[in-house]
Amino acid sequence: MGPRILLVTARRNPDNWIFPKGHIEDGETRRDAAIREALEEAGVDGDVAAPAGSMAFEFGSSRYRVHYYVITTEDRGEEREGRRLRWCGYKQALKKLSYDETREMLRKAWPVIRKSAGRHAAR
Repeated sequence: MGPRILLVTARRNPDNWIFPKGHIEDGETRRDAAIREALEEAGVDGDVAAPAGSMAFEFGSSRYRVHYYVITTEDRGEEREGRRLRWCGYKQALKKLSYDETREMLRKAWPVIRKSAGRHAAR
């Protein structure tokens, strides 16, 4: 079956499919925030395996930089915070993602995801 990619619907526009993400809280590392956000937004608890990349975007008058991580997990997750979730294969995730930037990031991160999934399966 291969590695699966977790997508959730955006809070502001539930027709948009994105990766879980959020703000870093005081005292958190980027990795800690990635794990917390996956748990809060999709009920998925896991371990950071590797960085997946970053991207910048503007929303209103603010500019944001988001750092993404590959997280390995056995959790299937659950819908939370009014968001839907889907586990997708690589090609399905590319079709479902709503933004060109996130599709490009997935393309670049795919070799890291495959390698991390292989290490996780070998445990």
